[in-house]
Amino acid sequence: MKQGKHPTVSRRTFMKTSTGLAIALAAPAVLKGNRAFAGETLMVRDMGGTFYEGFKAGFYDSFTEEFGVTIQTSTNEPDPIPQYKMAIDTDTKLFDVALMTPEHVLRLRQFGDQYLLPMQLDVANKDDFTPNTFQDDFTGVAIYALAMAYRTDTFGSNGPKSWADFWDVDTFKGRRGLWRSPVTTMEMALLADGVALKDLYPLDIDRAFASLDKIKDHIDLWWTSGAQNTQIMQNGEVDMTSAWSTRAQTAIASGAPVELVWNGGLYNIDGWTIAGNSEKADLSRKFVEWCLDAQRQAAYTKVLSCGPTNMKAYDYIPEETAAVLPTTPEHISGLALLGAGYWADNQDALTERFEQWILA
Repeated sequence: MKQGKHPTVSRRTFMKTSTGLAIALAAPAVLKGNRAFAGETLMVRDMGGTFYEGFKAGFYDSFTEEFGVTIQTSTNEPDPIPQYKMAIDTDTKLFDVALMTPEHVLRLRQFGDQYLLPMQLDVANKDDFTPNTFQDDFTGVAIYALAMAYRTDTFGSNGPKSWADFWDVDTFKGRRGLWRSPVTTMEMALLADGVALKDLYPLDIDRAFASLDKIKDHIDLWWTSGAQNTQIMQNGEVDMTSAWSTRAQTAIASGAPVELVWNGGLYNIDGWTIAGNSEKADLSRKFVEWCLDAQRQAAYTKVLSCGPTNMKAYDYIPEETAAVLPTTPEHISGLALLGAGYWADNQDALTERFEQWILA
């Protein structure tokens, strides 16, 4: 029986075919779509506490599940600028994405354009978002307020309703706390002295310090962190205090008899920035875009009492939850936007003067 002929393969053809096969076997698989970043780690810096828990529920876990990316978190300092600047100046990879406010961003820009990478996001529905959400190097994801809180076991329903009441030590007797920072404390001193919310900026600093002189001896505690702010409301260390709305709501949720007063407060925007020395810019941008989704922003409000920047999120937020957020119409009407530009220009100098005043 005749055997069939084997095909003749030249040395050149063999080498060409073998080389191509070797290259194909050696090349890593190219992942496309949502798995393109699978296996990578993104370092994210937030405010810790309920911010971490809320963002974990709204952003971190779902991003990891969808993209296969590990989110490694750390916590900002009360003033995050010195450490942020140091990380870039020394090219230390502390984080890729960090939570900042507009005044933080303005302060960083004053040092140069190497500290923040541009966002370059593709957002088709910008009209759904609150004003000031989007800047070239900042994207807002949460709105909070600094207002007043008091213990109802001390005052019942007759607690202080304005900063003038807080300053009225004869009518409203009790232990008082204020934030050990000129930011918002200056504004509250002016509001107590009769300045209208709409007329706050530029701040009349001499008038603010004169107003603070009247209350200084009656301040029992100058709190320095969000965690301490929550603690002093929970344990009754003070009867009334300035309070971040998120921290007051945490105290209330824990069962503390605390009432939050929105009248005469200031609201601000927390948002993401991308570190100027990050080697994961594209992944960072993908994460920031992920955090703009209405349902994901609604999810964090189950834990974190911040208002979403995507107003469509309210379609997914229960009425009882929406009622405690700073961006509801009845609350926002009593608040003013914190003057980011003013504090970017004046925070360092006023912090030094404020500390000297406290220690005097």
